[in-house]
Amino acid sequence: MGGAVVLWTATADDGTPAAGHDHGEQTVASPAADSPYADRYDPAASIRSLTPEEIAQIGRGEGIGFALPAELNGLPGPRHVLDLADELGLSREQRTRVQQVFDDMRATVVPAGQHYLAAVVALEADIRAGRVTERALPSRVAEVYQLEGELAAAHLVSHLQTAEVMTAEQVGTYQRLRGYESGTPHPGTPTS
Repeated sequence: MGGAVVLWTATADDGTPAAGHDHGEQTVASPAADSPYADRYDPAASIRSLTPEEIAQIGRGEGIGFALPAELNGLPGPRHVLDLADELGLSREQRTRVQQVFDDMRATVVPAGQHYLAAVVALEADIRAGRVTERALPSRVAEVYQLEGELAAAHLVSHLQTAEVMTAEQVGTYQRLRGYESGTPHPGTPTS
């Protein structure tokens, strides 16, 4: 079949080919269709488990979804708050404070992201080269995910700090502008 893989053949309940189907016909697909990862796989990449865009976003200090637990549960992100400052009616002081939160977050996440990416590169290189043993694997994986956790935590902390700068009304407006459910602020959002 030239690398094609049988994905499905229609059958009746007794295992015979289902009525209306050519008895010799099988549904086939290319090997790339077998894997949900094939479209993002670059065999020449030093990191194959992240897309080039994810790697670039981490390098720029962007979240690639690390802060979704905060963002989707009522805690606004500093970058988006700054982008929506006029619509949110932020005061000059609020803008300055949110900008400081954003700057502090970036000062943390850019180097943290580089450490995380370096650990992923090292792990993948060792796996490709056959240098990872079953015994060593858990600590290697733990190191990568520890660094990823630190990176995610830095993004999440910036959401907590941003919410502290905003009023409950501003947080509700933020949620509506971002297209989230009811616009009800996170319970920890200040009311003043």
